[in-house]
Amino acid sequence: MTETRSQILRAALLRFSQSDYTATSLKDIASDVGIKAPSIYAHFTSKEQLYGEVYVKSIEDHRDYFTARIAHATERAPIERLHLLFTGVRDFYRLRPELLEFHLSTALGHNRAQEPGTADTFQGWDEDLSAAVQEAYLAGVSRGQFTSLPPEAFTSHFICLLDGLFLQMGHYPPALYDAHLTQTWDVLVQFLTAHTSQESS
Repeated sequence: MTETRSQILRAALLRFSQSDYTATSLKDIASDVGIKAPSIYAHFTSKEQLYGEVYVKSIEDHRDYFTARIAHATERAPIERLHLLFTGVRDFYRLRPELLEFHLSTALGHNRAQEPGTADTFQGWDEDLSAAVQEAYLAGVSRGQFTSLPPEAFTSHFICLLDGLFLQMGHYPPALYDAHLTQTWDVLVQFLTAHTSQESS
């Protein structure tokens, strides 16, 4: 990838995170890079293609972060593995706030990926995360540490919690968000370990 192409992608990400797709112009992106708008067409055929590549790259960054986090958690106890995944959304977006704004805008419908394959990129990432959650959950069940449920149902519940916490990041100050995250995790742990608490009492 050429340096100019990389600069265009970075500038486009910042522009798309600050404004919606329609309001973002190639002229503004080009100005941020220090080139003329027509020069963008030497690297991208259209604004749609540029947006699509920004989106795919952003999901790949997200996926790479969680892949490393999953690998780091592999040898840990199941509850610790789930906690690392549960807090991963917060930790990632605090490192990359521009991606939070971009992904929130996309999730709320202000930006839409039009290029073929962009939806597949997200679904591929979602399948990886779901597999890691389910693996950690089943490990806890097999050790007698977690309440036994259909693993697909638990995984869906866990992912829905992550989705809700992701959306909250755009609406709550950090301290209140952290309180919500901690409280949500504590309730989940109480549910997960309810049967073990009853057996020990």
